[in-house]
Amino acid sequence: MMLFFRELRSDDIPSIKEISKDIWEGEDYVPQVIDNWLNDGNCMNYGAFRDEGRKEMVGFGRVKLFNRDIAWLEGGRVKKDYQKKGIGREMIKYALDYAKSIKVRKAQFDTSSKNLGSTALAKYFGFKQKKSMNVLNAKRPDIKSSGFPSIEVKKVSAKESKKLYPTFNIGPSDEICMGWSYKSLKYLSDDDGDWYVVNSDAILQKITFKSVSIQEGPEENDIWLIAYGKTKLSFELIQYILQQELKNKENNSFEIFCAPEVASLVENIGFSYYDGEPFGVVLYEKILNKND
Repeated sequence: MMLFFRELRSDDIPSIKEISKDIWEGEDYVPQVIDNWLNDGNCMNYGAFRDEGRKEMVGFGRVKLFNRDIAWLEGGRVKKDYQKKGIGREMIKYALDYAKSIKVRKAQFDTSSKNLGSTALAKYFGFKQKKSMNVLNAKRPDIKSSGFPSIEVKKVSAKESKKLYPTFNIGPSDEICMGWSYKSLKYLSDDDGDWYVVNSDAILQKITFKSVSIQEGPEENDIWLIAYGKTKLSFELIQYILQQELKNKENNSFEIFCAPEVASLVENIGFSYYDGEPFGVVLYEKILNKND
């Protein structure tokens, strides 16, 4: 199918929402953030159209730019009736060609390890898997309380967290898991959540629906907990923060992002994987332009 592309405008929002209504069983986050995306000067929002007049939209996506260092590919959506026709591949090619043309050094995106379509696209375009974190979830009634672990927990700022993260096993380079996304430490800010540490052995980031800088953010009354560090202390830190958050009866749903070793302990307190099979949120990367 011949496709035509252009940047999105505010009058495209109805078409964007029409495509989004069939994504994730109607729970797509894009309608809640599209206004912010279109007003973001550090990104390129694009639409894919089947007509030369560029009126009949069949897909859209976004390239978020981080100082010409990273082109973050996100929000890729294809209209339900046009899926599995190669449109997603053409959209990724368009996004990568754009990033290359403005000399961005590398492209990144994340996806669920269960998303076979996205992982196939990553392989096709030469992306390499860089990092992965297991993802488990639980509703309030499912969580087994075990009291407060006897650990000393300190709340720290984003600035302090930036110094602490490199001492943990966060994998190659400086990106950390932000729930359903990854971010370089250099771009971390206090708007990204709250941080808690136990000595220099474990660190946990808490993200709530009020953390507006997270694009693929939790639904209202959901809590995300992302833990790094030694297995036992990471688990105890998760337990500690969980007990704090369960005091607020409005907090109903929790997701935990952690290493596989921690995940096996988290399962013992009522958390489980979607569909019952272990999976993770994976960061993919492709080098586009090498440094001069």
